[in-house]
Amino acid sequence: MKHLRIILISLLAILSISAYARKVPGDKVGAKIDNIVYDFGTVRETEPGVTHEFGITNTGTSALAIIWVKPKCGCTAPEYPRKPIKPGENAKIKVTFKPAGQRGEVDKDIRVKLRNGSGKSEELSLRMTGVVIP
Repeated sequence: MKHLRIILISLLAILSISAYARKVPGDKVGAKIDNIVYDFGTVRETEPGVTHEFGITNTGTSALAIIWVKPKCGCTAPEYPRKPIKPGENAKIKVTFKPAGQRGEVDKDIRVKLRNGSGKSEELSLRMTGVVIP
C-alpha cells in the first residue's frame, strides 16, 4: 500500500510538470501570435461581416511560412500572405466572419499551419467569438 501511494504521488508530480511545461502556440516554429481569440461583441445578423486581423511575428532565425488557414465553417473567410515572413517581420491573418444565418453565441475556430525554414511545422487554432442577434 505504501509503494502504491509513492507511485501515485510520483505519477501526479510528473503529470503536473508536463502540463506546466506546455508551450505557447507558435513557440515550436518561432512565431508569436498577438492574440489567438478575438471577441467581436454583439452584432446583428444583417450586418455584412466582422473583420479582424490576427498579428503574427516571426521570432525565429529562418523564414516562416503560413502553409494554410482553414476555417471550420463557411461563415468565416481568411486572407493570409503567401510569401514567407522574414525573421523579425510581422504579418496579418485577416479573418472575416459573416453573421448571416447565425444566431446566439458563436465560437468560430480557424486552423493555421505554420512551417519554419528548418522544416518544423505547427498547427494552431485562432478563434472569433461573439453574439449574433436577429
